[in-house]
Amino acid sequence: MISKLIRDPLVHFSLIGAALFAAYDQFKSPDAALDQHTIVVDRNALLTFMQYRSTKFQPEQANQRLDTMPAIERDKLIHDYVREEALYRKAQALGMTENDYIIRRRSVQKLEFIAQGVAEQVVSVEPGAVESYFDSHRQDYYEEPSYTFTHVFIKGDPADNAGRASSLLKQLNDQAVGFSSATGFGDRFLYNRNYVERTPDFIASHFGEEFRAQLAQLSPDNEHWQGPIASSHGQHLVMLSEYRSGRVPKLAEVRSRVEQDFRRAQEQQKQELAIQQIVEQYDVEYRL
Repeated sequence: MISKLIRDPLVHFSLIGAALFAAYDQFKSPDAALDQHTIVVDRNALLTFMQYRSTKFQPEQANQRLDTMPAIERDKLIHDYVREEALYRKAQALGMTENDYIIRRRSVQKLEFIAQGVAEQVVSVEPGAVESYFDSHRQDYYEEPSYTFTHVFIKGDPADNAGRASSLLKQLNDQAVGFSSATGFGDRFLYNRNYVERTPDFIASHFGEEFRAQLAQLSPDNEHWQGPIASSHGQHLVMLSEYRSGRVPKLAEVRSRVEQDFRRAQEQQKQELAIQQIVEQYDVEYRL
């Protein structure tokens, strides 16, 4: 039974949490406890202040950042710490922290913060865990279809500009105008000239649904201009260079991202388990 408890990660979690609470109490200077009119600025106080502000419990990173912090930034950090500590003590002296929901919520956040820090320390990526996580969350990594194209804009009513559009299309193809050489043709457009790996929704937000539907009917062709196709603004001659259909990438392509997501999910799970252990120490009496 004892050996089973020793191997239980939740027991480790609780023990580390208790150690962190004890360490936090030690951060407070004895001198500061004796004299409420003295604010002691020491390394532990600044490190604790930094980590609460960053909302991440990362002692090594905090130590390194403090050691390499420019003098101006360090002075500002000290100023902010002293200001916050003075205001907090004054609020306590005036009884403003009693039955105050903001203070209550802040205390809860401190416990959540410490639980998060513990979770970050105990989570490890087991072999095969990333693969299993990816298999069960494949749709989270789905990549939308995308288009890469350039266009020449012809403003005005399409019925009034049919001849101009036809003539300009012939000129672009006869002169073999390339993707990056079309800026000297057509009219000024409200948005962009070139669109690289843009999703259908993004394209529709610039051109409208009619343009998106017509663009989907074109085949990629790096050497010829196509169209004209209509939009909510006018007409467009288009060189569609590439179309990529929507897909779920292979794990090897997004492994770093999946590992981060897996680790984050595990940290959140362990944090909630630790908090639930605290909740379960209390009896709940309903008087609704």
